[in-house]
Formats: sequence, structure tokens, C-alpha cells
Amino acid sequence: MDDSNEPPSIADYYADLGVSQTASKRQIRSAYLHRAMVTHPDKKLNKSTDATEFRKVHTAWEHLSDPTKRAKYDKIYFDIQDAWSKYKQKQESRREREEHRATKEQAESEERAAEADRIRKSEEQRRAAEEKARLEKLREKKVRQAEQRSREAARRAWDDRQRAAKERIRQERVAEAERRSEEVAARMRIEQERAASERLKTALAEENLSTARRRWKDMREACESRSYEATPRQSSPIRSTTCAHPQFQWPKRKGQANCTFCGVVRKQWAYLCPECGVSACPACMQEFCR
Repeated sequence: MDDSNEPPSIADYYADLGVSQTASKRQIRSAYLHRAMVTHPDKKLNKSTDATEFRKVHTAWEHLSDPTKRAKYDKIYFDIQDAWSKYKQKQESRREREEHRATKEQAESEERAAEADRIRKSEEQRRAAEEKARLEKLREKKVRQAEQRSREAARRAWDDRQRAAKERIRQERVAEAERRSEEVAARMRIEQERAASERLKTALAEENLSTARRRWKDMREACESRSYEATPRQSSPIRSTTCAHPQFQWPKRKGQANCTFCGVVRKQWAYLCPECGVSACPACMQEFCR
């Protein structure tokens, strides 16, 4: 089968005018006028000027309007018609192949486009998943950081509370120590004041005792130089001129007696010095023997 793309060398004039081989001259003329008007370049206002179809129609009219040329053409028309039929079949087959190829290419193109779209969507989904995972990791990181900050804040707050508690305890201990120190100082002051008071009392007692001894000495000397009669039951009031007269354990002696220190007469009883035996009234015993 000839796959040549070239059309037959002699045109199919009847086909170009759209009439059959048996058409009359009048029919051919009418067809020519119609086709000439349709294919005339001046009639194609919105298309580029192409006179090929118009020339084909005019050439067909020239051959078929001339009886001699038409008769000569009719003798070989069967072969011309067959050649054009085969050419058209080939063109149709080629057209079908082209359409099939175009359809196949279109399908393949659509398939490639679909595959590309699938890959694109898959890539978009992958990127979306990666972005989602990244955002999730970022969110988790932020959550961990927030939790860490919260723990650190709680730890700092706990440390602050601990330090505050320790400081409070320290201050309480310092205050307690100061209070105890003040108490100790107060007790020491009290003890010192008490000791000073005791020392003062001791000094006063010693001074009183010294004064009493001097007075007793003076009174004794005055009594010795004075003459008086002793009562029958009175014993000698002075046994020793150097007796210190102890502070305690002076016994009571019943009976009348004169106080050695002030001279008062005791009718019923008087104190008796346990060392020297002198008599003393209660007042002088309290005054001079303490």
C-alpha cells in the first residue's frame, strides 16, 4: 500500500464541484457558480486570503464546461476516481492514525499530568505532613519549655520560700538569742544588784556592829566608873571586855536584870550573852548584836 502523502496528479473535478459524473452542463454551471461564490477570497472576510479552493473550482469548471475536455476526462475518470478514493482512504487512515496517536498522546499526557498531579499532591501531602510534624514538634518543644519554665519558677519560688523560712528561723533564733542575752544580762544585773545589796548590807551590818561595839565599850566604861548597887539575883554583867557578843543563841534568863547596854531594868527576864554573860534587853540585843 502506497503511503505517499501526495494527492493524485489529476484532480477529481466532479468532486470539486460537488456533482456526479452524469450531471448536465446546466447542473455543472449552477454548482460552479455556487462553489465559486463560496470559495471566492473576497467572501472570506474573517479568514486569511487563500485562493486554492477557488482555483480548484475554476479549473474544474474549465474542463467540465468544454465538451471535448469533458469527454476526454470522462474516459480516464474511473481511474482518477479510484486514485482519489484510495488517496482519501489513505488520508482517512492517516487521519485515524493521527487521531489515535493524538488520542494516545492525549491520554498519555493526561496520565502524565495525572501522575504529575498525584506526585504533586503526594509531595504536597508529604510537605504538609512534614510541616505538621514540624509544627507539632515545635508545639511540643514550646510545651516542654513552658513546663520547664514552670518547674524552674516553682523551684525558684520553693527556694525563695526556703530561704525566707531559713531567714525567719535565723531571725527568730537571733531574736531568741537576744532575748536570752537580755534575760541573762537582766539576771546578771539582778544578781549584781543583789550582790551589791548584800555587800551593802554586809558593810552596813559591819558598820552597825562596829558602832555598837564602840557604844557598848563607851557604856561599859561609863558603867564601870559609876557606882551602883547590883540586885541580889544579878550576876556580873561583864565577864570579858573583849567579847564580840555573837549574833545568835542568846538564851533568856528569868528574873530581874539590868541591861548592860542601856541600863533599863528588866523585871521578868533578859537576854544573856553566851560568851561573856552580860544581860541585854531585846532592843539592845537586836541593835548591838547583829
